[in-house]
Amino acid sequence: MHEPAVKEIIGLCRKLDETAHDVYAKFRDLFEDERLSRFWADMSRAEAEHVAFWVQVEHLEASSGIPDIFEQPDEIIASLRKTLSQSEDLLRGCEANFSISNAFTLACRMEFYLLHPAFEMLFHLLGPAAGDANPESTYESHISGLIDMLCAQENMTPEVELLGETLQRLWKENRLLAQQATRDDLTGLLNRRGFFSASFPLTHLAQRTNSTVGVMMIDLDHFKTVNDRYGHNAGDFMLKGVAKMITQTLRASDIVGRYGGEEFIVMLPEIHNAATADLAEKLRRIIEKHPPEGIPVTVSIGFVNGTLGKHVHEDFHRLIQKADDALYQAKRSGRNRVTENIIAEDEPQEALLPSSNRP
Repeated sequence: MHEPAVKEIIGLCRKLDETAHDVYAKFRDLFEDERLSRFWADMSRAEAEHVAFWVQVEHLEASSGIPDIFEQPDEIIASLRKTLSQSEDLLRGCEANFSISNAFTLACRMEFYLLHPAFEMLFHLLGPAAGDANPESTYESHISGLIDMLCAQENMTPEVELLGETLQRLWKENRLLAQQATRDDLTGLLNRRGFFSASFPLTHLAQRTNSTVGVMMIDLDHFKTVNDRYGHNAGDFMLKGVAKMITQTLRASDIVGRYGGEEFIVMLPEIHNAATADLAEKLRRIIEKHPPEGIPVTVSIGFVNGTLGKHVHEDFHRLIQKADDALYQAKRSGRNRVTENIIAEDEPQEALLPSSNRP
């Protein structure tokens, strides 16, 4: 995806949320009822928070930190432009034929425009980089609040109530579609595409702050034996159980993905060298002592810590290769252990080039 397309998609999303903010601010000033005025003020405030999210995302995009997310960006841009034009028409019509019913009808239409799939995809993948500013965690309550207030009004037509219910269902469906595009069906973890999409913005942040990034590669030992002895269903339950243990053991800010087969990958932003080793060893012990399904299993873990230079994506991939090399060493040394690949402070970037010692 070309960077100008990414920039335009983000800019259009921001303008849509800014328009919604202005619409709800007008409603706040037009309603004399104090309860309704507070409600529209809350709706406007929520949109201001969404705008703040886009500001953060624009900063990431300026650092070329947004990966290829959309398969057909030109179609996304055309659709968002049309939606923006429609929302601006709503803003111009806010004061015309004003009534409670019209206000809620306009609000439902505005929220319908904001449920464009591009919004949820960006919320879902870039949310970890935004922290508390991620709208995904609060958007459902935002929609629910609109529906609850709508249903509390008298003389509201069934059509408007149905539109409110449709908004809630559409939001859930968009969220599910975004998850399906970026999540592994079996474990619920990010798939490869989702992992890199979620990690890259954090790598650019780490590069700007010169903070250390950790990478873990985790592999189940003798997993083929588990499948052969206990069956593939047991193997699937084990993979899901290990995935759950990984996410529960690591920090909420860490990005976890299923890298393929029985191998998992973790990106640990802003972490000290010793902390990565401690987390890896803690995870190894937990899985050994509390194996999923009661079937004995151990894991081998390879990890590396490092900083990222001006070629952020390439450097991050090289760290992954270093962690993968460490995993291979852990397995070759007997499995059920943690191995670190130490990068010397004066090691040149060329030394981080992928090696070929993995079969």
